[in-house]
Amino acid sequence: MNLFGFNVEVVFLVSNGDVLAYVWHYTRERAFNHMQKIVEYHGIGGEWKKSLKLERWLLEELHRVVVEGKKFSLPEFDYTNKRVYEEILKIPKGKTLTYSEIARKSGVKYTEVLMALLKNPFQVLIPCHRLLTKKGTLMGFHPLGKDVKSKILRIEGVEVE
Repeated sequence: MNLFGFNVEVVFLVSNGDVLAYVWHYTRERAFNHMQKIVEYHGIGGEWKKSLKLERWLLEELHRVVVEGKKFSLPEFDYTNKRVYEEILKIPKGKTLTYSEIARKSGVKYTEVLMALLKNPFQVLIPCHRLLTKKGTLMGFHPLGKDVKSKILRIEGVEVE
């Protein structure tokens, strides 16, 4: 699948017709490995799927969030450190916050915020790409790297060195 000009493998976790998580990576094996970590971290169950229909859904949702600036709605599930995701969802398109600001606003320890971001069940839909260091620089973007993060921010009108 082509996301933002990058060819990636996408795997979805579905339960009762609801997408509870998705992952993307450069290889199928790495996508499955990353999904396993998300499943374990959040204690989520469901069917792992690859599907053109779900890929179309994802493209539409990404367009809504990144291009149109709409807010993604989390499924009704008690994700681990859900407060972190809820705070990140409040960051509007074209704006950024720091990782430490999200820790403070969510009431979650900084290190736990970083862990939650590594296990983000809806990367970009929960716009963790809008987080920067205190110096205003990019810090990681697991699993695809800073080039992808930088490109998504540019689409949203944010220039970062």
